[in-house]
Amino acid sequence: MPLEFWNTVFSGFTFAVVAAAAIAAIVQLRHLRASNQLSALLAVLQTWQDGQFQEWMEFVRNELPERVKDPAFIEGLRDPMDGRGEHPERRVCDWFEQVGSYMKNGLLDERLFLDLISGNAVRFWTRLWPVIAVLRERGGPSLYENFEYLAVRSRLWNKKYPDGLYPRGTPRFAELEAMVDTGSRATTSKP
Repeated sequence: MPLEFWNTVFSGFTFAVVAAAAIAAIVQLRHLRASNQLSALLAVLQTWQDGQFQEWMEFVRNELPERVKDPAFIEGLRDPMDGRGEHPERRVCDWFEQVGSYMKNGLLDERLFLDLISGNAVRFWTRLWPVIAVLRERGGPSLYENFEYLAVRSRLWNKKYPDGLYPRGTPRFAELEAMVDTGSRATTSKP
């Protein structure tokens, strides 16, 4: 057999091996990315469930609406020396800012994260807006911009999926119960 034939065979074989290796690498990269995103999501959710963080969120839910009416509270926000100890709502803003950055930069899967938290992100943005507006007087519009991004993406998500993202073709539990009840009545009514 001529040398050109063997060169062509070996070139084709080499191409097939390189192509297979490239495909395997792409598959591995996808698995690695999914693993990293899951790790990031678990870390974010761990903070969400932390007792101290839950206290800060309770402050935002229950006390902040009245506190923002107090001029001394608002002045404290304007004071650069007034730390987060006096303003736990800023810690909540910081967390949403961090999460928004992760999501914006692809470190958190947007679809998965918004499926879990979109309603809360919009509610907390709305609750925290008076605080953010005061802080932006000095810090500018880039302050908490990732939190804003998260809230906007959440609002768009909720508009797109107003009834949630329950899988099509899967009955709701009440529908399933109705089917079971109908089936059991049908079998008990027969002689």
